[in-house]
Amino acid sequence: MGDHAGEGSAAIFQRKAADIERAGRTLWLVRSPKARPPRVQELCRNGPAFALFVEPARHGGARPTMASSAATQFSADGERWQPLPSGIGPVTGKLDATASGLVLDRLETVNGGTLDLWNYGQFPAGNEPVKFILGCSTVCAVRKDTSLHDERTK
Repeated sequence: MGDHAGEGSAAIFQRKAADIERAGRTLWLVRSPKARPPRVQELCRNGPAFALFVEPARHGGARPTMASSAATQFSADGERWQPLPSGIGPVTGKLDATASGLVLDRLETVNGGTLDLWNYGQFPAGNEPVKFILGCSTVCAVRKDTSLHDERTK
């Protein structure tokens, strides 16, 4: 999680929290091959799901998004489209065939917390450790101990 089209993380979170206050939800654009809509929807069908936005551990760990095209419509299935909900602020980013979005109904920031990635595996089975790379910082994960996996994050 980093800056986006000249807007800092704090401002983005404030804007998205205001969306939730006004409209009861917000939309967050993602472009990760590890979080395509069918996979996210499958994860959400299993019960409550959470989106964690993690600040990079070092400078340069997140590539700032430069594109700021604004979405005007959304779809749950890619076939039936409808206008963005009233009360939602801009949903921006690089809008191409790989763009999709998360619908969030709650947003909470935690400063100074610790997240042990060894407690998570990649959805659905959780057998592979969670890994983030530049351009692929959104993943679907389940709680599973991967601390002894050979390919875990060091």
